[in-house]
Amino acid sequence: MATTQKRANPAPEQERTAPRCNAAVEFGREVCGSLELADEREWLVTNGIGGYASGTVSGDLTRRYHGLLVAALHPPVGRTQLVAKLEETAGYEGGGFALATTRWSSGAVEPKGYLNIESFRLEGTIPVWRFALADALLEKRIWMRQGENTTYVQYSLLRGNGPLRLAVKALVNYRDFHSSTHAGDWSMRVESVGQGIRITAFDGATPFWLLSANARFEPRHEWYRDFLLPEETARGLDDREDYLFAAAANVELARSQSVTLVFTTDPQAELDGARTLTERVKHERGCYSKWKEGDAVAAAAAPAWIRQLILAADQFIVKRRLPGELDGGSVIAGYHWFGDWGRDTMI
Repeated sequence: MATTQKRANPAPEQERTAPRCNAAVEFGREVCGSLELADEREWLVTNGIGGYASGTVSGDLTRRYHGLLVAALHPPVGRTQLVAKLEETAGYEGGGFALATTRWSSGAVEPKGYLNIESFRLEGTIPVWRFALADALLEKRIWMRQGENTTYVQYSLLRGNGPLRLAVKALVNYRDFHSSTHAGDWSMRVESVGQGIRITAFDGATPFWLLSANARFEPRHEWYRDFLLPEETARGLDDREDYLFAAAANVELARSQSVTLVFTTDPQAELDGARTLTERVKHERGCYSKWKEGDAVAAAAAPAWIRQLILAADQFIVKRRLPGELDGGSVIAGYHWFGDWGRDTMI
């Protein structure tokens, strides 16, 4: 049985994120508090080998292509939805607050976490939400590690007069990213290992892990059925989906503490959220620096939003092993559904 790396300190992380800077993309309550407007605005993070995480500002999944870990199992192709979404609830000062948003095939929207979003912004390519929960302020951010099918979801309590209790349900899947799941009596193997959970969808499937250095995952196996994907409705395609509630995590945060959840195909994935966040920021700064070196005059006169375009362009560059060139590269033609097709890339 594969095991995960051990970490000595089970306590929540002290917040070590970079100071907030001006964002090229930022929305307040006028967008975040409207389900229609928040659903129209989508975010994307990538890993340089064809995998990605993507969703909407509201937290609702509107496409079959959305998910927290869409792994490239045969980089840069073989994209497979492994972790679909999280259903999070925060307990604070005797009250309960939803962070997640879900549409159901019945037409119901429940929970309605979008109503608690104070703001959304991009820090480089990293999506960042701030949730106002009574007088507490909780921040959430998502990124991937370059070169790995690994997604990090971090929660930080920025403000609060007491502890905040975070309860998270992980909803998983295992399907080609063009498909949809109607589970029937499908039974996945969900096992406790090391610092998290290992999931094997069926014999021969690539296993994946839900891990954390400072939150305990407990295994579950309950299908949540009949999610509605409204963008698939608009496309005239199958717009229903089932996801497996595979694990629950609970953690208590004091002010200035953080917790990071890790979703990965690598049982030895790095669990230190601060370290991998620093790596991601360094990678993105390197992309911008390389562009500036190529044309210093243009860089000096460029408006701030140019940086966002440079980082967006970097998301399309992927590694692909080629005959006689193990460190070869390619270009993704488009997200979400295109692969590295040269003809479409050049159109």
